[in-house]
Amino acid sequence: MRFKRITFLVVFVFTLAGLLSLSQLSLASEEGPDVGAVEEESFGDCTCEGDAVDEDAYERERGPAWARGEHPGLRGLRVAYGQVSQNPATVRAQAVLQALIEARTVTESIYLLEEATDEEGALEQGGGDEAVREALGAEIKRIKAEARRQFRERNQLAWALKKLGRALHKLGERIEAEQALVEAAGIVPQDQSVYQALSDLYAGTKGAQVPVFIKGKKMKFDVPPRIVSGRMLVPLRKFAETLGCTVDWHPEERQVVFVQGNRVVVLGVGENTATVDGEQVSLDVAAVIVNGRMLVPIRFISETLDAQVDYYAQSSMVVVS
Repeated sequence: MRFKRITFLVVFVFTLAGLLSLSQLSLASEEGPDVGAVEEESFGDCTCEGDAVDEDAYERERGPAWARGEHPGLRGLRVAYGQVSQNPATVRAQAVLQALIEARTVTESIYLLEEATDEEGALEQGGGDEAVREALGAEIKRIKAEARRQFRERNQLAWALKKLGRALHKLGERIEAEQALVEAAGIVPQDQSVYQALSDLYAGTKGAQVPVFIKGKKMKFDVPPRIVSGRMLVPLRKFAETLGCTVDWHPEERQVVFVQGNRVVVLGVGENTATVDGEQVSLDVAAVIVNGRMLVPIRFISETLDAQVDYYAQSSMVVVS
């Protein structure tokens, strides 16, 4: 009997202890964890301990709320916006920069960049600020890379390169502009507006080789073309071979013979006539030898081979298609 009482007492004590432990755990759960400090709220570089954030001051420093948390490549645009926003006379520049930051498609960005770099648009209104120019230039290059990735249709890519090339030209990025426009010409060699943009780019460039395009490809000659008596002369071999001809030089007669399909043309150095399929044709300017290369009138040779020639007087650029 005594043993049963002791056993009952031990069980009662352990049961009571367990109930007390459960009660303490329940109270701790209701009160929540004791962190010992107020949780901090972070806004960029500003850390505030429970106090209200001066959002106006933060926006003045970092730009408006819509300009935060965007792609890292847009950081320059956000900085530029912060600068032009200090000038109340740059309302349009602010609007264009804001729209660029908010743009969600490549096409939308291209139209906005075209507007931003327009001679009478936001860039000029912003006073040509260097930060704005740098930001727009960086954004054009970023969008050009995006267009290459996203635009699978070649005509669409050419359209993008043409517009971005013009925008780069207006920003003074001549090399980048030329690369974009030359690539566009190679994709759509029939698009005259691309060549006009290239002519605008080349106009006023001193000391540069006369630009010549054949079927959308910009030619590089080891002997540069030259203008003689108002006529453009170009190295014959490379020019004719680009148009699909075979070219043979006969040193004894100082004549060149080139063939395209069934058409045979014979042209002599210093002669004012040529033979086309056995018939004599007059030349305005005779062919000449310069540094071992025979230069011939580009218009005669192009029209003889049924190619169209367009001349852009402002830049002396020649386009053969």
